[in-house]
Amino acid sequence: MNIRSVFALVKRRLLSARTITLLVIWIFMLDTYLSGYRSEAVNLGRKDAAAILPHLQNDFYFNKIILLAVVCFFSNVPFMEQEELYAVTRLGKSRWGIRNICCILLCGLALSMCLTAFSIVLILPAVDFSNEWGSLFQTFAVSGLVGNVQFNQQAMYAYSPYALQLHIFLIDFLAFALIGMILYTVSLFLPRIWVYAITVVLIFLPSFIGKLGLALDNFSPFSWVETTHWRFGYDNSKPDLVYIYAAYMLLLFLLALLGQCRIKKTDWLSQEDNR
Repeated sequence: MNIRSVFALVKRRLLSARTITLLVIWIFMLDTYLSGYRSEAVNLGRKDAAAILPHLQNDFYFNKIILLAVVCFFSNVPFMEQEELYAVTRLGKSRWGIRNICCILLCGLALSMCLTAFSIVLILPAVDFSNEWGSLFQTFAVSGLVGNVQFNQQAMYAYSPYALQLHIFLIDFLAFALIGMILYTVSLFLPRIWVYAITVVLIFLPSFIGKLGLALDNFSPFSWVETTHWRFGYDNSKPDLVYIYAAYMLLLFLLALLGQCRIKKTDWLSQEDNR
């Protein structure tokens, strides 16, 4: 498989009108959510670390909108495009499947990079890029909620700003890639409408179950984008980062393996007829 063809596919998807629209929406949404924190920091004349995104993602509506936007981004994953019939013939089924998986992973990485970069750029007036939690974050963590940012004091005690930002960047990447892989692999078995429905249910169901008090809401891979669902100390009801990373990697591997097995046994033309 030609690596250049993978990067060309990723570039084409990232520069599409769909992606640009999604990123513009992200910028406006981030600006709305961060305006309160930015204003408070400017009014107080203080600056602090750039790791605001791990706290921002503790907001229920914010992280759900972000995840649904990723669903929209991957809604036309390569398998669902009509012109891919030529690519299957040219590359062969196995290499075509590997190309698609690499594309999904790289797109997930690019989206996570964009989200992280946007969150930093939009609070630049209040950023000093230190690797210590300053008095601004500490004050807001004690007071609780500033605007729409829910500061997690436990995460601040456990990790430095750079470490926490790195973990949330990696978890966002894995969560975004998982959404892409679910849409891609399940679409090999079911019509597109069912694929969307299953993905949306996987994103929202744990939170609804948790809010109803029926069970813990931290068992879903999509709940782990919130630092409030990580284990700190000896709270065994929540997963630690080792478990989280291992679970993401295992799920991605199983979906990739299942997809490759299905592709080898699938008649492309019959799949297109099901669309």
